[in-house]
Amino acid sequence: MNTWRNLPGKALVTAYALRPRLRLRAGEAAAVLSQGERELFLGMKRYDLAHSLAVADRLRDDPPLYRAALLHDAGKLPSELGLSTRWLYTALELTAPRFLRRLCGRAERKAEGEGAVERMRSLPRGLWRGLYVQSHHGEIAAELLRGLGSEEELVRLVGGHQGRPADVRAARLREADDSR
Repeated sequence: MNTWRNLPGKALVTAYALRPRLRLRAGEAAAVLSQGERELFLGMKRYDLAHSLAVADRLRDDPPLYRAALLHDAGKLPSELGLSTRWLYTALELTAPRFLRRLCGRAERKAEGEGAVERMRSLPRGLWRGLYVQSHHGEIAAELLRGLGSEEELVRLVGGHQGRPADVRAARLREADDSR
């Protein structure tokens, strides 16, 4: 969740995303992931990679949480979520959260099908699909990870990172994510 309080952390991650060695560092971190998970992680946009690495760095003491941190934003599929939608979502989250909730609710009502990926694909490319992806990226990532045969604990942590934490591990992931 974006708040005025975590904007300095977001600015640092943005600067980190511009570093030329980011992909090299991401490749090294991805060594703990399965082949399919690694491909999903390394396919993320630079900002999402930098953010995920920053979150994971805070959770190094817990290997399953570290892996979940690397993959928690993998549902923000580069082909489905454009920069303009990301900026709009963040700006509205900071300045008009009730309006943003109404817009996301409208995207949710327009989506059809079973599962987050099918519902996402039912929406036309652009604003509605982008809002759906941004607000359901955890569920999308969990569905993709489940399809790759990832462990259920990893799927659960990634899929629930946006919601109310179900346990201590989920709370740690949410806290680390919200701080960056």
